[in-house]
Amino acid sequence: MKRREFLLFSASSTGVLLPTLPYFAASGASAELSASGDGLGAAARSAIIEDNFRGVEITMPDGSRKLYPDPSKWAFTFWPGAKWPESYGDGTNWLPANGECQTYVTPLISKVKGSPVADNLRYDPFSIRSDGLHIKASLLSPAQQSAYQIGGYRRFGSGMLLSRTSFTFGKIRMVAKLPAARGSWADLWLLPESHHWPPEIDIFETMPWGKHQQQLHYGVLVPKGTTGGFGNWTELGTDPSAEFHEYGLDWTPESLSGLFDGRVLWQQPAPASLQEDMYLIVNFAVGGKWVFNELNVQPIDSMSPERLSAGADLIQADYPAEMIIKSISVSALMR
Repeated sequence: MKRREFLLFSASSTGVLLPTLPYFAASGASAELSASGDGLGAAARSAIIEDNFRGVEITMPDGSRKLYPDPSKWAFTFWPGAKWPESYGDGTNWLPANGECQTYVTPLISKVKGSPVADNLRYDPFSIRSDGLHIKASLLSPAQQSAYQIGGYRRFGSGMLLSRTSFTFGKIRMVAKLPAARGSWADLWLLPESHHWPPEIDIFETMPWGKHQQQLHYGVLVPKGTTGGFGNWTELGTDPSAEFHEYGLDWTPESLSGLFDGRVLWQQPAPASLQEDMYLIVNFAVGGKWVFNELNVQPIDSMSPERLSAGADLIQADYPAEMIIKSISVSALMR
């Protein structure tokens, strides 16, 4: 996947009801494994990230209390600034070069680029239930689109998680049930703490509708002039939107191994450009250039607003839709 321009973000202030938190968890929260060559079965493991999504109680801008993903563990958009949050969502709210049709939001804020969002217009993509964290993507009303300062083809609200902890190497696992709505694009991937792109590790990208109903896409993007990049679709043998499954990556200095329900789906040598701290990202995107290619929206590969709007028109009746995450864990591989 080509995720260009992901570093773009607005830096306007907002009203929040949470205390200021430091910029991510930076180097003090990162974990690294020396190249020991030990096998995974022989490695001792220590937790870097662990969340079963029971939630923490948060005060919302309207004064109500609700269970929410732990904001000490997760940011809710790309690259929050030095103060959390600095802009609506708390950083970049979509990847412009993908032509995505959603904005990532969190109702923990009370303003968008300095303008108040009325309580009755605030969109909340997150809910904690007995089976885990639900991330809901919905078509926003015209009034909500105006409040969030979006519109045209960018007409959906959705949610994402970005870990506040970075790490190099480890055992990554997520148990989730993926959305099947047309245009849904649920991903589990990593970007570098340095904020330079590439590299990028895509544990999976999914479009479980149409020809990819029982497939996932995986891959690595490497910096220009380096080697080791790869990417492909692979068969799962089941529909990932029908029930919960475990998705994983074993990332060592020597190799990358992608897993599905405990079995290895693919394995590749680890490119040298991946030897750096990275953040874990889970996102539920809606639409975009690649997605609309899969739906045969013409002209293929076009990023014109007219084409993206036609794609959004095609899929919007399929929403709201949900991605459900039961658990996420990252364990360090130690000597």
